[in-house]
Amino acid sequence: MSESRFLVLVLDGLRPDLVTSRDMPNLAAFRDRGASLTLSKAQFPTHTRVNKTSFSSGSTPKHHGVHFNKIYDPNLAPDQVIDLGDHADVEKADSQGRLITATTIGHALRDAGHQFALVHCGMSGAPWLLNYRGDRIGQEHVSMAGYGHSTAEAARLVFEELGDLPDPKGVNYNRSRFAFEAFKSVLYPSLKPQVGLIWSDEPDKSLHVDGLRGPVSKAAFMHIDALVGDVVSWWQARADRDSLNLIILSDHGHVETIGGYPIGEMMRDAGLPVTIDPTQKGALLLPFGSGGVYLRDQPRQVLADIVEWMQGHDWSGNLFTDDLDGVNGVISGTFSKALASIDHPRAPDLVFTLRRLPAQPPEFPFGRSLDPSGKGSTHGGLHNEELTNICFAAGPDFKEGYRSETAGGIVDITPTILDVLGVTKPDTMVGRALGDLLINGAEPADARAGVEAVSVDAGSYRQTLSLRRLTGRNMAMSATRD
Repeated sequence: MSESRFLVLVLDGLRPDLVTSRDMPNLAAFRDRGASLTLSKAQFPTHTRVNKTSFSSGSTPKHHGVHFNKIYDPNLAPDQVIDLGDHADVEKADSQGRLITATTIGHALRDAGHQFALVHCGMSGAPWLLNYRGDRIGQEHVSMAGYGHSTAEAARLVFEELGDLPDPKGVNYNRSRFAFEAFKSVLYPSLKPQVGLIWSDEPDKSLHVDGLRGPVSKAAFMHIDALVGDVVSWWQARADRDSLNLIILSDHGHVETIGGYPIGEMMRDAGLPVTIDPTQKGALLLPFGSGGVYLRDQPRQVLADIVEWMQGHDWSGNLFTDDLDGVNGVISGTFSKALASIDHPRAPDLVFTLRRLPAQPPEFPFGRSLDPSGKGSTHGGLHNEELTNICFAAGPDFKEGYRSETAGGIVDITPTILDVLGVTKPDTMVGRALGDLLINGAEPADARAGVEAVSVDAGSYRQTLSLRRLTGRNMAMSATRD
């Protein structure tokens, strides 16, 4: 059994093209010194909680069952949309059945006799996606949303040493600073975790305020680079550095928002039997920039009507329905959900995105997106820049100064960690070890999987999805709507 240890630092929402020696010198230096996955991709839909679950499970929504930041499952809560950011919602839903239907990192490590420890910045329910049922299996986490949303032992240890938590609301850099302090001064020496995880809510929190070029976001970039500098300095100075690996990644990127669309109101005005209230009759709409429609009590024809209506509007993006033949969905002009590895039994009948558009310098240099909110920058869809994340690693098990062009991403991080530790990968873990980043590893057999473009159409509506077919999953690269 390997003696290696890991600390994973996640910088929520950071695009790799923003990591430059001028603007983020600490992170750029770490990237250049270690091994990096240059083609790294997030999991579609590129919502934070989807990618939290994809990281922890090393899998896709096809297996873990989380498609958005909020989900609907009548088997868990027939009259409620489950807010995965709300601890009470998560706890209530999970009491009725498995909220996450894939094996997660905490369980895999527990079965091998290893400790997992997390400090999480963000909403109260989200750490339970990363440390699923951790309170039952002795895996620990502290939620910066409050000690009451943490596992008991971790909360006790951190409170006794550091006292009250910073304000959990709004943009507050003290959360990330406190999270690192809690890990390095309390959880790491006390619990000696084989795998530690710090999830910062920046720069994502700031990007949603004023986009990729606003003053709030620029301050956030400076903050996370300073945080990286502190983490790297601590890691380099440790006596156990010869066994401790450091991985720094993000869960998704961002694109600039150029307009808001009230999808629910527009559907109702069109006479479609749609509701956003699960206690009312009608097809249930989850109106995100990448959202879903659940037919529930409506006939199949309603799904065809909704799809046809969306295909007739320029703001509509990509559309996915149940599988017909591996490429086409059951409604003309839609993709199969199986093509994007999102075909879980609780998946909506329709998964949709609002339209994504290419960059248009100088006015829109970072890509453009339509979104229900119309504020800041956003993510969730299939724009290349939403799907592109950072993945940098250094330490005793990783190559130095190495640039990998292996096809892979956030789904592969936990399998890579388990591979180094000699822990058997669970059956639901479709990710694989990024072996070519490792000193003693080999690249996966599908490392050089090429990009395939697939198109479907209905009348004047046409959509194209670029993807790589990997063993056990398809990895979305980008998508357009003509």
